[in-house]
Amino acid sequence: MTDLMGSTAHELLAQVLARYGSIDVFLARLHALLDTPTVVLPAALAPPSAGGRHRLAEPTGRVPMTTPAPPRLLGRNLSGNPITG
Repeated sequence: MTDLMGSTAHELLAQVLARYGSIDVFLARLHALLDTPTVVLPAALAPPSAGGRHRLAEPTGRVPMTTPAPPRLLGRNLSGNPITG
């Protein structure tokens, strides 16, 4: 049975050393590429959850239309009859 993890680690180490020359140079490069860490607020300071982004919106006070809007006149056909939509 072969040690896949060991051989992969050795291959990675060989590639890092071939490209950067030492582990310290490689780690310094990684640290230079990192962004500033995310600041996590403690739960006591975080704003309360609104119930998730898929939660239904609160009522706006608007009354929905109970009757449909009348059809719009789009034009007339060749016979002169109205075309509505």
